[in-house]
Amino acid sequence: MKSKNTCVENKNMSDKDTWGYAVCFGTIITFIAGLGHINSFGLIFKDFIEETNSSAKSLTTAHGVFAIMLAIGGLLLNLLYKKFPMRYGGFIGAMLFILGASSTIFIKDSRQLSLTFGVLQGIGFGMMVSVCYSTLNYYFVTKRTTVMSSIKALQGVIIMWYPQLLKIITYDYGFRGTLLIITGVSLHMIPGMLTMVTEKESSKNKNLDRDLEISNKAETEDLLVKRDKDALETINKFNQVICEILNVLNVKVLKDLVYCNICLGQSFVNFSDLTFFIFQPMLLFQYGFDKTDVATCISIGAGADVLARFALALFSGLYPVNTRNLYYVATVFTFVVRIVVLQVTQFIWVAIITGILGVLRAFLHVSSPLVISNHVSRQEFPGAYALFMLTGGAINLLLSPFIGALKDYYNSYIPSFIALCICCIPCILLWPLEYIFLKKIVSEV
Repeated sequence: MKSKNTCVENKNMSDKDTWGYAVCFGTIITFIAGLGHINSFGLIFKDFIEETNSSAKSLTTAHGVFAIMLAIGGLLLNLLYKKFPMRYGGFIGAMLFILGASSTIFIKDSRQLSLTFGVLQGIGFGMMVSVCYSTLNYYFVTKRTTVMSSIKALQGVIIMWYPQLLKIITYDYGFRGTLLIITGVSLHMIPGMLTMVTEKESSKNKNLDRDLEISNKAETEDLLVKRDKDALETINKFNQVICEILNVLNVKVLKDLVYCNICLGQSFVNFSDLTFFIFQPMLLFQYGFDKTDVATCISIGAGADVLARFALALFSGLYPVNTRNLYYVATVFTFVVRIVVLQVTQFIWVAIITGILGVLRAFLHVSSPLVISNHVSRQEFPGAYALFMLTGGAINLLLSPFIGALKDYYNSYIPSFIALCICCIPCILLWPLEYIFLKKIVSEV
């Protein structure tokens, strides 16, 4: 379901393709450098976890912190965007991410990941994600689904080889040598942010802020004309701070109950998806697979992911795709297939089901940001997406330790994976209820 603002926007704007393709390239290298190694987290840290006797709870907590810091990074970018070009925030995010990646090389305990990976890399990547998606939304309107599918597909072509590559690197260079190479790869985020250029809107924003400030000050002076000057200035400053916080959070979008339902459903599913694929190598090691088998399964899933993204890019270029319906259908099938994968332990069946999950994951990842961008206007997207990341981060921070604690309590990853399946239920139930409720309202009108 699209908002009226988005419908008007789609009619009045055309795709600005020329520099937009450079932005696509910048987005691809930024995401590869930032997320390429995430699915192989178990391969990289397996020996370190065993040497330090780390608990699963400490690892899931680090990922929960990463998720909430993603949201904070988006909010910080929204604040900076009011006074500076958006890519300035992207550069700051790149520097923070690189600092976090380099700091991870020197960790002695898995709990330190909450700072190096969770806080520094989380805030940095959160700022860059918002920059990339906002700039893409600026350049592409009618081709958003096709462009996003193509970007995700090209990312996947590189990322699908990461597990095999990291298996070789960890064998040749060890744990810390691998982290050093990953830090070097993260330097590619800097040229990625160089491409994020749009028309300047800073003067427009400054004039709007100045008009609002003058208006608020005049109204306050009328109400408090008899108060002394110092008290008036204090109240004005307090009001300005509150207004600035509300503007950064873009809380007005929370009046849209459909948007709130989208945020809630996607946040649970995305948390489940991220944690599932991070923990999957650990589950396979528990089944008795060796590193070669685990890397092969991860690569199969990544390869299926890539093929699905290319297929979706081709299909969406020929036929219009309702991204919200696509996301919902993929969620339902993901829920079913994940239950099935917990019932098998043979390599061939695990590999096949992992491939199916890779296809479904492609649909989820491609459609997730588009569900929001198609519902809100381009001007509201940075704030709306920041609120979405904040919701997802809060859910990650609350549930991640619980997922890890289940593994530690039962000494098995199976209960944790069952809990991750259950996390799909809010989306599966709430979105149809919204459809039924809105249909009932329309029929009554």
